[in-house]
Amino acid sequence: MLRIPATMLRRSSRGYCVSKHGTALPKRRISSSSLIDIAPEVRETLRHTPQLVVALESTIITHGMPYPHNLDTALEVEQIVRQQGAVPATIAIVGGRIKVGLAADQLRLLARNDSGTQTLKTSRRDMAYVMATGRNGGTTVAGTLLVADAVGIRIFATGGIGGVHREGERTMDVSADLIELGRCPVAVVSSGVKSILDIPRTLEYLETQGVCVTTYGSEDCEFPAFYTRSSGSKAAYNLTSATVAAKMLHMNRALGLGSGILIGVPIPERYAMDAAEMNAVIAEALGDAERKRIQGKEVTPFILSAVSALTRGKSLDANMGLIKNNAHVAADIAVELARLENGSSEMERKDDTSLAADGAGAPLIIGGSVIDICISVLEDDLKLDGATYHAKQDSSAGGVARNIAEGIYKIYGNVNLISAVGNDQNGVHIRKLLPEHCASSIVTLGNCPTASFTVLLDRKGDCQLVVGDMEAHKAITPDWIKSHSELIQQSPMTVIDANISEAAMITVFEECIRYNRPVFFEPTDMRIAARPFYSDNAKLTILAKRAIKFISPNIHELAQIAQALHYPGSIPTKSMNEYGTVNELLADVRPLGLFVSETIDHVLVTLGHYGVAVFRRTSPTVPFFNSAHQYQPIMDGSGTQGRFYPGRKHAQIVNVSGAGDSFTSGFIAGALAGRSEPVCVNVALEAAGCALQSRGAVADQYFNRTHPCWLNEEGAPFRPLDQ
Repeated sequence: MLRIPATMLRRSSRGYCVSKHGTALPKRRISSSSLIDIAPEVRETLRHTPQLVVALESTIITHGMPYPHNLDTALEVEQIVRQQGAVPATIAIVGGRIKVGLAADQLRLLARNDSGTQTLKTSRRDMAYVMATGRNGGTTVAGTLLVADAVGIRIFATGGIGGVHREGERTMDVSADLIELGRCPVAVVSSGVKSILDIPRTLEYLETQGVCVTTYGSEDCEFPAFYTRSSGSKAAYNLTSATVAAKMLHMNRALGLGSGILIGVPIPERYAMDAAEMNAVIAEALGDAERKRIQGKEVTPFILSAVSALTRGKSLDANMGLIKNNAHVAADIAVELARLENGSSEMERKDDTSLAADGAGAPLIIGGSVIDICISVLEDDLKLDGATYHAKQDSSAGGVARNIAEGIYKIYGNVNLISAVGNDQNGVHIRKLLPEHCASSIVTLGNCPTASFTVLLDRKGDCQLVVGDMEAHKAITPDWIKSHSELIQQSPMTVIDANISEAAMITVFEECIRYNRPVFFEPTDMRIAARPFYSDNAKLTILAKRAIKFISPNIHELAQIAQALHYPGSIPTKSMNEYGTVNELLADVRPLGLFVSETIDHVLVTLGHYGVAVFRRTSPTVPFFNSAHQYQPIMDGSGTQGRFYPGRKHAQIVNVSGAGDSFTSGFIAGALAGRSEPVCVNVALEAAGCALQSRGAVADQYFNRTHPCWLNEEGAPFRPLDQ
């Protein structure tokens, strides 16, 4: 590392001091850490590997996009950062407190602006007022830079920065973003300067502030203009890769320069807009702003809104596309910076966290996509007599296969889903919950609505009626599956739910046997849990026994499967609520699990709040997959071993509907990462806990590979279930 003389650093006007190792450290400019609340995940990462944290601004949520696009984009941007192996830290002010890392409910609060008072656009000048009055604030680039630097975050992803406004030589309207870039040694990854501004003068001003301006992946150093890939202005340098960018960030810190770096990433071509069209639209929007006397910090959100209207939403799509791409680039640089400054251990983490990012190791999920509708009656004495009752209705995306696919995507990083939806708004909504490349194998039906599942609850919350329209599932035909056989061939594992037809199951089993790929069967419901093992369909049963290597039933589904496999003992009939103790429950589960595991290699029995029982013909230290994502068949020939992993207590449970599916998602993510059984169960239980605290079946966000559930090699504690 390059050493800078301490005397030089002490004389610096940039506010730097010297560490005991002689390297430059920033002098924090928010005087009291008691003013900042840092999310636990972010705090732990800053403590151990601060290079992995990527700051995200919140003005894009509060003032940059309409609801619900702002919330959807914010959640997806955070997930993109996680998938690349970094940790997102969205920065905002909530209730007069600076927040570094927002929970899903806080993101939703800012996106909807439900607080009753206006959320303020917050730059450096506004921060004291917003906090003193207990308001909510969406931090601008300048405000976010100030906080990021204060807590030690080195990389920041945004859409576009502010700059010198057009006619700035007359109005002196210059964004504080430029000043703060000159003060904070933070790298800002953006699609350049917003094209509504004077870009040449902005670049000149940045040079005066000592800010190094580069492009990323633009050989001719053509600086981007937000909506368009070219502004007509040139940057000083071009960074060819995340590794090169990380080296520059490292040297900027080692030199103690005290100023930031602006990395201009061109908007992806598929989202880029025509420059001539945008210039005309911007000119019209600027004229409208002048006529309406829009001034100060209200100018930019006004013009962005006007541009979106004038382009009929195309600019909004461009805005969403570029910020996601910038988050991807920033996370890649963060991971490379961690590797550079912390050695090979971080490279190993990079390989681990991004093992599915390029499509390798992406599991294939086949089964139902559903819209779950919950109707809660608000009156007493509900009777199914045809009368009208006042009720509250909630709807969310569901379906076992779809839930598992979304969970795996959010935890593991990539997935493919074969499913069917209608050509309706529900189908559009379901498709949007996965990126296009993951959902490309979903068939859209022209003559059938998206499957739906409606539950009627009385005022006490008890279920009175359940109805479902599952006709769409029939579109998952053998021919449709065969047309995507390359996904089975490329996938390390195929997961199916019990909603697909027996003919479709046979096709899946045949293809998986052909390519030597394991099947994970999710039983879905006790009435259909044993479908692959029906004795009156000999071909299906034979193929199922050969292909299915994993299964995740609850006790009732386990009983149905054991019965279909001709279990010689008596089948328990108690409901979960009738078991007084966990030992009483395990006494019924153990013989069933041991029996079924003679046919299926890995039996994971979910036991609600009690925990999970695992039955395998091998020890818990043996991983399910190797580092190349290849399934490891059981070879040791030992008898079945049963292990019980206790559940975890949760202070608040919002929804139980998706916990089992999230458990499966977490377990598969751990298995494909080559982890041992206890670690896989640990990850699975953590994922289930996230779902329990979410309103939807799938949590808004889970955790990345830096979470302790991944890092404990011993994993979750268990006790053996003696043979």
